[in-house]
Amino acid sequence: MNYTPKRAAQFRHMLTFAALALQFANLAHATAPDISFTPSTLDFKYQAGAALPAAQALQIKSTGTALSFTLSITGPVPYLAQWLSVSANSGTTSASLKVYVNPTGLPSGAYSGSIVVSAPAAVTTLQNYPVTLEVSDAPSTLIASAGTLTFSFVTGGAAPASQAIVLMSSGDALSASITVSGGTWLKASPSGSITLVGLPGTVTVTVDPTGLAPGAYSGKVTFASPTAVDKSLIVGVTLNISAGVPTIAVNGVWPPGILVGSTGAILTLTGANYFPTSVASIVGTTTTALVTTVLSPTVMLAAIPAALLTTAGNLSLIVTTPTAAAASTAATFVVYGPGPQLWAVADAASYAVSNVSPGEIITIFGIGLGPVALTMYPGTSPLPDSLPATGAATSVTIDGHPAPLLYTSATQVSCIAPYAIAAKSGTQVNLVLTYNAIASAAFTVNVVDTDPGVFSMDASGAGQGAILNYNSLTTDYTVNSSSNAATKGSTVVIYVTGFGQTNPLGDETQLIGPGQPPAPVVPVAAVTVTMGGQAAPVLAAQAPLGSVPGVLQINATVPTAVTSGNSVPVLVTVGNATSQARVTMAVK
Repeated sequence: MNYTPKRAAQFRHMLTFAALALQFANLAHATAPDISFTPSTLDFKYQAGAALPAAQALQIKSTGTALSFTLSITGPVPYLAQWLSVSANSGTTSASLKVYVNPTGLPSGAYSGSIVVSAPAAVTTLQNYPVTLEVSDAPSTLIASAGTLTFSFVTGGAAPASQAIVLMSSGDALSASITVSGGTWLKASPSGSITLVGLPGTVTVTVDPTGLAPGAYSGKVTFASPTAVDKSLIVGVTLNISAGVPTIAVNGVWPPGILVGSTGAILTLTGANYFPTSVASIVGTTTTALVTTVLSPTVMLAAIPAALLTTAGNLSLIVTTPTAAAASTAATFVVYGPGPQLWAVADAASYAVSNVSPGEIITIFGIGLGPVALTMYPGTSPLPDSLPATGAATSVTIDGHPAPLLYTSATQVSCIAPYAIAAKSGTQVNLVLTYNAIASAAFTVNVVDTDPGVFSMDASGAGQGAILNYNSLTTDYTVNSSSNAATKGSTVVIYVTGFGQTNPLGDETQLIGPGQPPAPVVPVAAVTVTMGGQAAPVLAAQAPLGSVPGVLQINATVPTAVTSGNSVPVLVTVGNATSQARVTMAVK
């Protein structure tokens, strides 16, 4: 194309028109209306149980001319934002609306919804305005399944069953400390704290009424949580104790009787359900309350005055407690007529009762058995058939054979069973004690081949045995004890009675010693020893020189496998019988 002035003028007009058109187009675009929002989003917060959140304002504006719009609500499943609402369904910009939420029934969590704004004349014809809702749990409250617990107990019965407290949180997880007050009788488990995370927790409450007197006891279990609304929760606990019916045990009256004309008697009653308010009484045509001292829930003392002991016969004893449902069953206390009364016959070492073997040293228990003062035999042969030598004397026969006496007193007599009863082994024979020319009623005993008992240091038949340590280097004998224990592999000496017939045949009337042929005197039955369950080899078992008949000295070796200790059990077996399982020795 040729450039001419005319064409140049035409080109300039074209450029000017294009510039004007572009300017008009830009002006038209800048003024096109559209929707805007203030604020850009809305967020609501709600705690369960509180008032509904306040409405919030939403400004809907346009950037140009006024625009008409309509509103709708939408949201995700499952709730579809039904909790969201607006104060108007349509309007024209600028408009000020109220936005509401109703979170009632919604579980805790975060929710979203949209207000859909439709404005056909706007540049953006459809816009979603976001609304969020945060729901939190209600403030946590401690809740217990029970406000009080009541336990009932009758003394002497089974302890009350435990009871459970179910503890819950009404909202968020809680930790609660557990404290118990009111007395050591009340316990809760767990005892420190409990954590409640969504599920209930169980606290077990137990009561221990041991040693408590009848009455009502109060305590409480306190649950404390600083983050809970109620901070602490108290469950009251009541323990009601009723006195059980008192009892007097079988053979629970000691002594079981006393001689007629005595100046009084102090009885020990053994049973159950004794309390400071309990009283022992003699009942019959009249009731006589006795002076009573309760030593423990199972033991009391009762004093019988001389006025009730003037006539021989049986007295009926009962124990009553004011709050108990009934009195005890009656027990019998005997007022004996004149003459010896035998209560028991026992091995003098073990105190095992009822059996007697030939040559065994036995002890007879009772009242009126001999003089008040203890009288010993003179220590010479022959052993006496009666003691004391002059005046009122005691004598004993077993199956009609005299039993030599070692000592006599009013309540205990010791004698040696005659070897002649060996012929009656396996049968029962009568033992009769005579004092001051009055014979006791016959007392039945069982004759056995052997009835071994190991002597103890305190003559109780239990605990540290009357055992000697032998030092083979110095040939010294020392008493075995916790401070002088026997060494393993050493020799010890054990003293026993009730070992039965001997070889040569035993003679209960003569001391064992020089000039008493033949010697040595050994048991016919086999003798074995265990220490701590280990076999202890027996080196010798014979009657020691100078002793009374009925004593056996056993020399045994302490087994090397025995466990060391101050209370190693010692058992002696003679024939088919074994000694009492209560004697011990010290081994290092």
